[in-house]
Amino acid sequence: MLASFPEFDGGLGFILGLPRSEQILRPEAQSNLDFLLDGAGALFRNCSEREGGRMADGPTSSGSGHTHALKSPTECQNAQKRFRARQKERMTCLEREVAEKKATFEQLAQENLLLRARATILEKVVNCRDEQLSIVQAFEERCRASPDAQSCFGTGSSNTVVNGTDAAHESFRKMKKEQVIPQYKAFLAEVSKYLLHCQYPCSDPTNPIVQQVTACVQRMGYILKHLVLLNPSLMRQLLLLNMETMQPGAAVESHWDSVVASLQLGAEQRADIMAVLELYYGLLGKVYDERKLIRAGLAQGVGTLESSATTFVARNDLAAEMELMEQLHANLAKEHSAHTLLNCFFMGKVLLPAQFAKVAVYSYPFFPDCLAVALAVARQENQTRGGGSGGMPGSARVPPRGGSGSAASGSGSGSLDSHHQHSH
Repeated sequence: MLASFPEFDGGLGFILGLPRSEQILRPEAQSNLDFLLDGAGALFRNCSEREGGRMADGPTSSGSGHTHALKSPTECQNAQKRFRARQKERMTCLEREVAEKKATFEQLAQENLLLRARATILEKVVNCRDEQLSIVQAFEERCRASPDAQSCFGTGSSNTVVNGTDAAHESFRKMKKEQVIPQYKAFLAEVSKYLLHCQYPCSDPTNPIVQQVTACVQRMGYILKHLVLLNPSLMRQLLLLNMETMQPGAAVESHWDSVVASLQLGAEQRADIMAVLELYYGLLGKVYDERKLIRAGLAQGVGTLESSATTFVARNDLAAEMELMEQLHANLAKEHSAHTLLNCFFMGKVLLPAQFAKVAVYSYPFFPDCLAVALAVARQENQTRGGGSGGMPGSARVPPRGGSGSAASGSGSGSLDSHHQHSH
């Protein structure tokens, strides 16, 4: 049928519409037009037969000297299958590459979200630390300016303060639990009355009841904030006390679970608590690792402190003992710093005023324990994810604590703390 066309010379010039002088077989044209259909619908392929790297010669219908043998339908079908297989393999490769890049993008996006959340947490923690430093620095500046250093650290009758702020700091440092507990109970009675009439979520700043709750929380928060920083020993006593019986006691985990349930925390609040808890345990892990080395050094020096009259402490040994005690004191200060950061963040940056009030009310007869509440949140999160209670962040790194170990507490492992207390 093709021979009936006068312009067809057996090459691709006819199909491309080229002049007769340019009607030669072009490799790129042949690669683009692999298959042709004849009038009857039969599938064939123009394949230039090459012998020894050159075109095979032979007569053609137009006498051009080039020959194009037609392959059989089976060979054409096989070629078509190979072509489709190559295309399918290429598509599979591209799809796999796209899937890998998509997974990488999602992973990087998740890491970016985590880093943003961590940056937000760190900004809040830095704000907490700045606030704490301002309180402590004001106290220390007054001490340096005082003609009598004992007015800051002594208990004698010479303790006299002129400035009003200095007087407040001094009063916080001297406070006893008998002074704090009545104020705290009065706060509970007042704020409970307002909470009964406060509709959830009790966060509308224009609501008079919310304003009353906020005012109560600010007054008590001011007291607790200064006690944590200026009188940590009192905070330790309060956290280990049952305020109903006025006897030492510690609440069980289920008590703090009930406290958390009353708060109705949002997803963002829970995420913040989990993030700061992980940061807290990261700091505390380093503190306890350092403390292990100090304990090992103290254990080696026990023999130098024997009470035998024939045993004398060498000057070098005594210097080493004193250096270890200074290191222990600094180590305990680091632990206390981590506790105060958790306390400030939890009470000042995560909870709304109404939630702060609920923590206080539902914790009674025990004092609010920020670490215990945060661990209760972590337990609930792990149970929700199916991880049980064993997956809390840092739980494997931190040794058992004596007492409830609040965020305001300066206590760590009990034996070391008692050793530290006896050393003073």
